[in-house]
Amino acid sequence: MQRLTILLLIIYIFTSPLSAQKYTTDSKRAIKMFNAATGAFRYTQFDKAIEYLDEALNRDDQFIEAWLLKAQVYNVLNKPKDEARAYRGAIAINELFFKFTLLNSAKAHFRSGDYEIALKHAQQFLNVPELEPKDKRNGKHTIKQIEFAINAKQKPVKIDPAPVSNLINRLGDVYWPSMTVDNSMFYFTAKLPLYRTSFQEDIYVSHMRNDTFGKPYAISDEVLSLSNEGASFISPDGRYLLFTGCRRSDGYGSCDLYMSLKKDGKWQQPVNLGSKVNSNVWDSRPVITSDGKTLYFSSNRKGGFGKADIYMCKKQGDHDDGLPKWSEPINLGDSINTPGDEFAPFIHADNQTLYFSSDYHLGLGGQDIFMTRKTGDNQWEKPENLGYPINKHTDEIGLFIDAPAEYAYFASDDNQDRRSIFRFRVPEKIKPQYVSYVKVFVKDQESYEPLNAMVNLFDIETTETITEIRAEGKNGSALISLPGNKRYGMMVEKKGYMFYSGHFDLKSGNKKNIKKLDILLQPIKTGQSVVLNNVFFEFDSFKLSSESKAELQRIKKFLEQNDNLYVEISGHTDNQGSSAYNQKLSAQRANAVYEYLVEQGINAERLTHKGYGMSKPIADNNTKEGRAQNRRTEMTIIKIE
Repeated sequence: MQRLTILLLIIYIFTSPLSAQKYTTDSKRAIKMFNAATGAFRYTQFDKAIEYLDEALNRDDQFIEAWLLKAQVYNVLNKPKDEARAYRGAIAINELFFKFTLLNSAKAHFRSGDYEIALKHAQQFLNVPELEPKDKRNGKHTIKQIEFAINAKQKPVKIDPAPVSNLINRLGDVYWPSMTVDNSMFYFTAKLPLYRTSFQEDIYVSHMRNDTFGKPYAISDEVLSLSNEGASFISPDGRYLLFTGCRRSDGYGSCDLYMSLKKDGKWQQPVNLGSKVNSNVWDSRPVITSDGKTLYFSSNRKGGFGKADIYMCKKQGDHDDGLPKWSEPINLGDSINTPGDEFAPFIHADNQTLYFSSDYHLGLGGQDIFMTRKTGDNQWEKPENLGYPINKHTDEIGLFIDAPAEYAYFASDDNQDRRSIFRFRVPEKIKPQYVSYVKVFVKDQESYEPLNAMVNLFDIETTETITEIRAEGKNGSALISLPGNKRYGMMVEKKGYMFYSGHFDLKSGNKKNIKKLDILLQPIKTGQSVVLNNVFFEFDSFKLSSESKAELQRIKKFLEQNDNLYVEISGHTDNQGSSAYNQKLSAQRANAVYEYLVEQGINAERLTHKGYGMSKPIADNNTKEGRAQNRRTEMTIIKIE
């Protein structure tokens, strides 16, 4: 609404009878300077316009039109303190000369942090004669905003922001921080001067080790161009780099969304996300969930709730080049989007907690950062302001919170003309869910050469596939996010090899999973065995648990793809209980797996089953962990045709 009332002021100044030489001053010199200022304003020569207006006001400081135009110029220049000062000059002469002067002044003082005057002028605005109902709603909303800000400042959030490494901040104007899930790679955007009046936005990266930043460097030339690459975001797994590109030859609007894929350790040429995602206007700040299934971004396309809204797209497979295919954009709805601007979304690696900036939800002035949590399919909690001093009367955008929810990173220009990146420990109230990770390194068991293999992560309880990622590059690695409070199964597969079955339990706040995992895949040979770590049974029973379905279906697929294999399903126990009991239980459990696979269509002649009881331990039965490893089901190749 601020833009609307400012627009009305411009129309008033440029098209009212005043423009036909009927001014509130008799000074010909002041009128001449005012007319020069309006011309400079039309041609976006804002500094010149201010010079002319200062000269006009020096001739006659009661020239109210000059004060109002001066306020408008400062509004365009985003200088709210100077704008507020100009409105005070106009109000001292005649607060009712233009209907929206008091409201505009209230908003300018609000954005400059002078809440006392802002509240006074907003309340006075409601008494202006002949206001439309929508004007009164605008005034009342502004009062709510100011009262919220006053209250928030009285209840500050306890944070202690500190600048990140000087290696980062000394580059110049730096912002849009993001990191991989293992906190090893720190990406950000740097705005560097080219000539006196131009600049270049490029993406930089810094390697991190033990919370220490390495020297930053510009990302690959495959990604960077002579155009600007801004609002960058690295996917948690480090595979995708997303950014906003403006005024490009392959663009559909003024600014478009782009994505680059890292393949075998090298960034590929960025690709425009296409007309299905991008609009013919402005699209910005693309971010992706840690499972790679959802894209969030901001756009001012038609059909939204306000000026700029937040949208999401869902993954619908992959293109031949490995980049995701996306659905049509879906508006996040009016619980998040408002008549104002909502932009700069950040989805935490927990895939549930969304942070974004808004100038309409109750805040402290300018753009404030809010958080909301996902409650269902495109269903969200009521957004919550992160509070003061995370938010102030200035614009706050570009928040990033690391995967373990320990540190929040943001850019601030509080004390200088350029932005620097700061961080603070995340207060409990605004914390997302803890997210862990595992980095796998896949190698051939015999040669120890790295392998390109598919890594499938799935939810054991729901059997849902969480993510599929290829381990690749010179070390055969893949980085995988593990949002907390879940149990995960993992299967690593490559043609010609036995698969690997892994398990991660992050239930009940467990944060001690293995972070680095070396996986040695066995070439398919007679006698090779694999432990089926995600086949489970009811307690003290041979009845298969429903949680076993995901792994059993993957075993079925493996046997279908390798239909020349004959295998034995074997059951094993720990040393608790009698030998006879354990022998019987292990045989029954092996048979249960055998029957399941036969029921699923695997030829019974290719399968045998046997129970070994506690005769073949693979770990120490004197420890709880060792006994858990000994209670297992295995699959062994007994013949290859």
